[in-house]
Amino acid sequence: MENDKNINNIEKQIKELEKEKLEIQNNCSHKNQKVKFEEGKNTMRLYCSDCNALIGFPNQEQIDKFLNNK
Repeated sequence: MENDKNINNIEKQIKELEKEKLEIQNNCSHKNQKVKFEEGKNTMRLYCSDCNALIGFPNQEQIDKFLNNK
């Protein structure tokens, strides 16, 4: 029973943190952007440098800049 209580508490904390993260990302202007690979995948995506929100797909110029900086 003790583990069940701990798990429920952890899940509640995770939900609260995800809600806080989403609120921060929704209020961000996403002015600073970066290209990076999706975690566990071989695809590039465009993320906000400030809040780490997934914005979309990078254009060719952004991809070239990212690959040349490595």
